[in-house]
Amino acid sequence: MEKAIYDFKRVMQDLAGLSKNQKRILEMLNIKPDMPTKEIAEMVFGKIVEYKSKEYASVHRSLISLEKQGYIKRVQIQLRWRKANQ
Repeated sequence: MEKAIYDFKRVMQDLAGLSKNQKRILEMLNIKPDMPTKEIAEMVFGKIVEYKSKEYASVHRSLISLEKQGYIKRVQIQLRWRKANQ
């Protein structure tokens, strides 16, 4: 029980350092574990997102950051992302 509480606190501390978009992306990948960047961007912003838009670039930066932190991984070389533990 004590270990579970410690693990929960550690996870919450890790998530505390994430941006609002990064947390939203992780929540979406929990629901649908394999999504392309464009689809993630459209769900985050709630509108159609073009590839060369600032919204797309923002989500892409968040995805790269989450990948470096080990939360997600790139699927093949495509613009698809998946939770790291799957």
